[in-house]
Amino acid sequence: MILSDVECECGAQYRCAESETLAGEPGSLLCINCGRTVEAWQVAQKRVYRCTLLPDRAYPVVAPPPSP
Repeated sequence: MILSDVECECGAQYRCAESETLAGEPGSLLCINCGRTVEAWQVAQKRVYRCTLLPDRAYPVVAPPPSP
């Protein structure tokens, strides 16, 4: 099994588990947050995705303090 992380343009993050032995079908992953196509594949290997972080649940980006 191959594990990888993918991120949508909106900031949603997904974990992908791809089987090296199970047969699957070509397809695509649609973002559950914005509906964009995050990833598309043509290989016939089984893939499953799990959303690990939505943008509204992420920590805000904090600017570093000015240098002294």
